[in-house]
Amino acid sequence: MPALPLNVICDFACEPSLLPRVRIAIALIAREVFAETQDVPGYPLRWNLARTVLSPTEDQALQMMVGIVASPPVLAAAAAAADAGATDSAGIAAGVTDEQLLEALRSGWNALAGVSPLTEQTET
Repeated sequence: MPALPLNVICDFACEPSLLPRVRIAIALIAREVFAETQDVPGYPLRWNLARTVLSPTEDQALQMMVGIVASPPVLAAAAAAADAGATDSAGIAAGVTDEQLLEALRSGWNALAGVSPLTEQTET
Protein backbone atom coordinates (compact mmCIF):
# COMPACT_ATOMS: atom_id res chain seq x y z
CA MET A 1 0.00 0.00 0.00
CA PRO A 2 1.36 3.45 -0.89
CA ALA A 3 2.36 5.79 1.90
CA LEU A 4 -0.15 8.36 0.64
CA PRO A 5 -3.90 7.93 0.11
CA LEU A 6 -4.90 7.34 -3.51
CA ASN A 7 -6.83 10.62 -3.69
CA VAL A 8 -3.64 12.52 -2.76
CA ILE A 9 -1.63 10.58 -5.35
CA CYS A 10 -4.33 11.31 -7.94
CA ASP A 11 -4.21 15.04 -7.19
CA PHE A 12 -0.43 14.91 -7.41
CA ALA A 13 -0.57 13.13 -10.79
CA CYS A 14 -2.84 15.89 -12.08
CA GLU A 15 -0.74 18.75 -10.68
CA PRO A 16 -0.30 21.38 -13.42
CA SER A 17 3.03 22.62 -12.06
CA LEU A 18 4.55 19.16 -12.55
CA LEU A 19 3.62 18.87 -16.23
CA PRO A 20 6.33 21.14 -17.71
CA ARG A 21 9.02 19.30 -15.74
CA VAL A 22 7.67 15.95 -16.95
CA ARG A 23 7.67 17.14 -20.57
CA ILE A 24 11.32 18.17 -20.33
CA ALA A 25 12.24 14.92 -18.54
CA ILE A 26 10.59 12.90 -21.33
CA ALA A 27 12.60 14.77 -23.97
CA LEU A 28 15.85 14.29 -22.04
CA ILE A 29 15.34 10.55 -21.63
CA ALA A 30 14.34 10.27 -25.29
CA ARG A 31 17.71 11.82 -26.16
CA GLU A 32 19.45 9.25 -23.93
CA VAL A 33 17.64 6.44 -25.75
CA PHE A 34 18.78 7.79 -29.13
CA ALA A 35 22.38 7.40 -27.93
CA GLU A 36 21.90 3.69 -27.09
CA THR A 37 23.40 0.95 -29.20
CA GLN A 38 21.14 -1.44 -31.07
CA ASP A 39 22.03 -4.34 -28.77
CA VAL A 40 20.10 -2.81 -25.85
CA PRO A 41 17.18 -5.16 -25.05
CA GLY A 42 14.00 -3.86 -26.63
CA TYR A 43 15.94 -1.30 -28.67
CA PRO A 44 13.48 -0.96 -31.60
CA LEU A 45 10.52 -0.27 -29.31
CA ARG A 46 12.58 1.97 -27.03
CA TRP A 47 13.86 3.96 -30.02
CA ASN A 48 10.39 4.25 -31.56
CA LEU A 49 8.93 5.66 -28.34
CA ALA A 50 11.83 8.12 -28.13
CA ARG A 51 11.20 9.24 -31.72
CA THR A 52 7.50 9.67 -30.98
CA VAL A 53 7.96 11.74 -27.83
CA LEU A 54 11.15 13.67 -28.51
CA SER A 55 9.06 16.82 -28.42
CA PRO A 56 6.24 15.56 -26.20
CA THR A 57 2.84 17.13 -26.48
CA GLU A 58 0.92 17.98 -23.35
CA ASP A 59 -1.36 14.98 -23.99
CA GLN A 60 1.61 12.60 -24.26
CA ALA A 61 3.07 13.94 -21.02
CA LEU A 62 -0.30 13.64 -19.29
CA GLN A 63 -0.57 10.01 -20.43
CA MET A 64 2.85 9.23 -18.95
CA MET A 65 2.24 11.18 -15.74
CA VAL A 66 0.43 8.40 -13.88
CA GLY A 67 3.23 5.89 -14.53
CA ILE A 68 5.84 8.42 -13.45
CA VAL A 69 3.98 9.38 -10.29
CA ALA A 70 3.38 5.71 -9.43
CA SER A 71 7.09 4.87 -9.63
CA PRO A 72 8.82 4.08 -6.33
CA PRO A 73 11.28 7.03 -6.34
CA VAL A 74 8.58 9.61 -7.06
CA LEU A 75 6.08 8.11 -4.62
CA ALA A 76 8.75 8.07 -1.91
CA ALA A 77 9.62 11.71 -2.61
CA ALA A 78 5.94 12.68 -2.56
CA ALA A 79 5.43 10.90 0.76
CA ALA A 80 8.52 12.62 2.19
CA ALA A 81 7.22 16.02 1.04
CA ALA A 82 3.86 15.31 2.68
CA ASP A 83 5.60 14.18 5.87
CA ALA A 84 7.60 17.43 5.82
CA GLY A 85 4.38 19.42 5.80
CA ALA A 86 3.32 19.78 2.16
CA THR A 87 -0.46 19.91 2.21
CA ASP A 88 -1.37 20.31 -1.45
CA SER A 89 -0.37 18.74 -4.73
CA ALA A 90 1.81 21.72 -5.74
CA GLY A 91 3.77 21.41 -2.50
CA ILE A 92 4.15 17.68 -2.97
CA ALA A 93 5.29 18.18 -6.59
CA ALA A 94 7.87 20.72 -5.44
CA GLY A 95 9.31 18.03 -3.16
CA VAL A 96 10.18 15.77 -6.09
CA THR A 97 13.64 16.42 -7.52
CA ASP A 98 14.46 16.52 -11.19
CA GLU A 99 16.70 13.48 -10.76
CA GLN A 100 13.81 11.51 -9.22
CA LEU A 101 11.63 12.33 -12.23
CA LEU A 102 14.41 11.38 -14.63
CA GLU A 103 15.07 8.12 -12.79
CA ALA A 104 11.36 7.25 -12.83
CA LEU A 105 11.33 7.68 -16.60
CA ARG A 106 14.58 5.78 -17.12
CA SER A 107 13.36 2.85 -15.07
CA GLY A 108 9.94 2.81 -16.71
CA TRP A 109 10.91 3.48 -20.34
CA ASN A 110 10.67 -0.19 -21.37
CA ALA A 111 7.16 -0.51 -19.99
CA LEU A 112 6.11 2.73 -21.67
CA ALA A 113 7.62 1.50 -24.95
CA GLY A 114 5.89 -1.87 -24.75
CA VAL A 115 9.02 -3.94 -24.12
CA SER A 116 8.00 -7.02 -22.16
CA PRO A 117 10.11 -8.17 -19.21
CA LEU A 118 10.55 -11.47 -21.07
CA THR A 119 12.17 -9.59 -23.99
CA GLU A 120 14.52 -7.85 -21.58
CA GLN A 121 15.63 -11.20 -20.12
CA THR A 122 16.06 -13.09 -23.40
CA GLU A 123 18.02 -10.36 -25.18
CA THR A 124 20.62 -9.90 -22.45
